[in-house]
Amino acid sequence: MTTEPSLPARLAVSGERLGWTFIDRDRYWRRFPEQAPELGEVPAELHRRVEMAESDGRRALRVGGIGIVLALIVGVCGAQMVDDDSQGAVGVLAVLLLIGGVGLAGWLGHQPMGARQAVRSAEEQLRREYADAYADWDQRRVWFDENQQEAVDAMPEWSAVAPTAGNRRVDIVGGSTYGWEALLTVFGGSLLATRGRMTLVDFTGEALCGELIELARATGRSVAELTRFDPTGGLELDELVACLVDAMYGDAPGASRADRSQDTLLLTEVCGVLSPELTVARLLAAVRVLLDRPAQDALTPAETDRLLDLRTDESRRHLQGRLHRIEAFVHPLEHVGGDPAPPVDADLTCLIFGDDPHSARRELLKDLLVRSLTRQIRRDPAGLGSLILIGADEVDHRVLEQLGTLCERGGIRLVLLFAHLRDESLRLVGGGEVAFMRLGNHREAAQAADFIGKGHRFVLSQLTRTLGGNETHTEAETTGAAATDTTTTSTSTTARIGHGSSTRSGSASFTRSWNRTESLARGSNWSDAEAAQRVYEYAVEPRVLQDLPDYALIMVQRDDGEPVVRAVEVNPEIVMLPRMSMEPVALPPLPGPDEALHPIEEQVRPGS
Repeated sequence: MTTEPSLPARLAVSGERLGWTFIDRDRYWRRFPEQAPELGEVPAELHRRVEMAESDGRRALRVGGIGIVLALIVGVCGAQMVDDDSQGAVGVLAVLLLIGGVGLAGWLGHQPMGARQAVRSAEEQLRREYADAYADWDQRRVWFDENQQEAVDAMPEWSAVAPTAGNRRVDIVGGSTYGWEALLTVFGGSLLATRGRMTLVDFTGEALCGELIELARATGRSVAELTRFDPTGGLELDELVACLVDAMYGDAPGASRADRSQDTLLLTEVCGVLSPELTVARLLAAVRVLLDRPAQDALTPAETDRLLDLRTDESRRHLQGRLHRIEAFVHPLEHVGGDPAPPVDADLTCLIFGDDPHSARRELLKDLLVRSLTRQIRRDPAGLGSLILIGADEVDHRVLEQLGTLCERGGIRLVLLFAHLRDESLRLVGGGEVAFMRLGNHREAAQAADFIGKGHRFVLSQLTRTLGGNETHTEAETTGAAATDTTTTSTSTTARIGHGSSTRSGSASFTRSWNRTESLARGSNWSDAEAAQRVYEYAVEPRVLQDLPDYALIMVQRDDGEPVVRAVEVNPEIVMLPRMSMEPVALPPLPGPDEALHPIEEQVRPGS
């Protein structure tokens, strides 16, 4: 007895896949190209013969009638004659007229019967020929349908969708937390099985990689979860200085090369004193020493003296503004620490950001972390198979472009998930393959529709159209109470005299109850394959993108330079359905409208 593989084992199969596209196999049924034979018609010549014979018959009846009348007249005239010879001759003439009239009428009257018989014989022959032709046609039709049935039965209903070969970056824009979690499970699981070591950074604070972590552990892969990580740890002196300067200035329009160069020189001198024990806390302490602040515990007296010897008092006074700016920038990172670098031996390394209320520190940490990852990839591109950034909206687009270029050169799969199509994501979209999930904002949905192309159409299965993420999780809390007060009285009187009796009773009841139930649907609302046969066709337009199901995304790929729009469904449980392929399937072209036996349904808008 064989055991069916578990869901994680099914998902962690080699071959990159973002999800699946539903194949409505009924759309591939074609009409039998041959028209059914029709019953032939009797030749018109035979019908004309019948008409001519009937016309001749009517004339024969008239001629026969005339002959009979003449025979009667001649017979009557002959009977009046006295001469026996004349009377006999007239009688013979009358008999001849009678026989001729009757014979001619009978002969001509028989002609229509022969013509009709010829028509009946022709009709019978046509019916035999039609029966033979229909039997042959039906045999060919059955053979055609059997071949179609075999071809359709061999087709899967779910075909995997993979990124285009040669394209290393995938941008996911929009979506809900349920959709992102499902996408990470499906796509992330395939990346782990295909590319090996993965680093995942979750900027959302929602720990959306939970299912992916469970999948990795269930399939025997090592996992490192880091909730505290120093993005500057493990960097060389010049790398740390470059990260800090780039993060401080970014692409600010007012930043000059001179300012960047001076800050780079100053930080290089300071970090040179602190090296090799170079941390953000010690760097901040060094800046405060140069600002003539009290002694810093993070520094040794020797380091303090060396810092003060870097510049004269006059020079330090001129650097006050620059030092204050550096202090203000580095200060939010003073207490950031933890592991200096991700463990290199973990198959899956997850860096999970907490819900930091300090937006300045959060944005700075995002920027620094991505820059730190960029430096590490530049140093050792072969040590990583894939990199996923969740919630990359606030990361500087120049940093992401640089990261994408390095991943492209190093053969690393880079996946960027943006919650919105604006600011940084709007500048980046189109640099790689792009997929759009639900975009609630109308303006963002309109921009996405313009990017995809409003003339494109796509189809979704009924399964994904009717199943949302809020139907896959359940939590419930119920409280209740009740109070009941019941009073009953009964009186009975019996008298033997007169055999009478009387009974009186009464009852009063008071009940009060109340309850409260709070529920968040998290239960499975799954259905079998038979319920997923219908497909719905949509046109790309803002309203449709605003109402996309949780587990659906619209993928924009390039095929020979032409954009190809494909609907992808990312529910992990699709892997448990029959007729599912873990590899992309090359399908034959769809039949045309005149050939299709089951044309696709008309578009059904969400909510209709």
